[in-house]
Amino acid sequence: MTMLRLTAALILAAAFVSTAVNAAENAPAPTSRTPKLSDLFGDDVIARGKNVEVKRSQLEDAFTAFKANLASNGRQMREDQRLAQESQLLERLIVTQVLTNMVTDADRKIAKDISDKFIADAKKNGTSEEAFNRQLKAMGLSPEQFNRRVTEQSLVEAIIQREVTANIKITDAQIQDFYTAGTDLLVRLLQADLDKMLKDPAAPPALTAQVKERIIEVKKANLSRLEQPERVKVSHVFMTTMDRQTEEPLPAEQKKFKHQQMEKIRKRALDGEDFARLIQEFSEDRGVKQTKGEYTFSRDDGFAPEFKAAAFSLMPGKVSDVVSTTIGLHVIKLLEKIPAKKIGLEKISQDLKEFLSQQEVQRAMPEYFARVKQGANVEILDPKYRAALGSGPEPKKMPLEPAPGSNVKSEFVPVKKP
Repeated sequence: MTMLRLTAALILAAAFVSTAVNAAENAPAPTSRTPKLSDLFGDDVIARGKNVEVKRSQLEDAFTAFKANLASNGRQMREDQRLAQESQLLERLIVTQVLTNMVTDADRKIAKDISDKFIADAKKNGTSEEAFNRQLKAMGLSPEQFNRRVTEQSLVEAIIQREVTANIKITDAQIQDFYTAGTDLLVRLLQADLDKMLKDPAAPPALTAQVKERIIEVKKANLSRLEQPERVKVSHVFMTTMDRQTEEPLPAEQKKFKHQQMEKIRKRALDGEDFARLIQEFSEDRGVKQTKGEYTFSRDDGFAPEFKAAAFSLMPGKVSDVVSTTIGLHVIKLLEKIPAKKIGLEKISQDLKEFLSQQEVQRAMPEYFARVKQGANVEILDPKYRAALGSGPEPKKMPLEPAPGSNVKSEFVPVKKP
């Protein structure tokens, strides 16, 4: 699913599906519909080409979804940034249409596998089917619309795999260089710039020093992502304090009763009963059949702070007090403490290869998009977007710097939640 997330970031303007569900959890339910420009002035076509047509309403829908995602993360967009953002969304809508016109039967088969897995994972991350559908509704999406957008995104992903990714080859030497020195595509590009500066007598020394420092920083950051922090392996009995149907907190009396149950379970564990058997008998963890109540995580992983604090405070073999979190009650047994260490190359070689491949894909995207748009004879009809996007032959360069908060390690070690 890594490439799917990358393609969504570069192409899909409709709803940024990979984050739409999370955004919906914090988005207020729609009350009254805000009039659109297309309601007032007609739904005119703002971009057209061979089998390509983007209407104003499509761009408005994409922009609304974009703002909803910003709001869910506590961010806002300044009004003077609106034209630039709308222009980028328009560009993505155009490219999405151009690429979906290129789909083959083989692409459809690959896309179905991608979309089926993506939808299954999205639903699995929700607390229930009902809660998942409520989240979609809060975003103004029906399950059918969500599935349609994921399918469209998956078709584009299949084409990108065929047309771009398949032509990129990452060597063992590149993987080794990243593992030992932290060298990636960004470092190589910076180094090429530095080499030119060193040969140019007119290059400002301060700028040369700045590029050198940036190379060191990127390498150091890359290497730090290969360090696996201290982790713990635990097993736990879990009882929810939320209503499974409504996702509302249980009444105080029910919470009190469950707390008393957990105290009894804890005592039985302290008296020497088989903790694995207690988990199977009492735990309400949805994934208990698959996980057997066991989780391995670091202090940085996405578990409740109270859960992590209790787990890291235990000695191996010891059992915690009853721990309360926002979702329920836990009795935790520490199975193992795993010291911090550098992840072995054999364990992450494939992940490193995929990461380096993603960088190359991101670098190749603008030129590829410009080429397929030119082949479809796409014309921007709205003057303001035509001016914002420009009409020159040179495609825009995609930034290779990682987005804020992103890192390689998050692709190596998936976050699991109890």
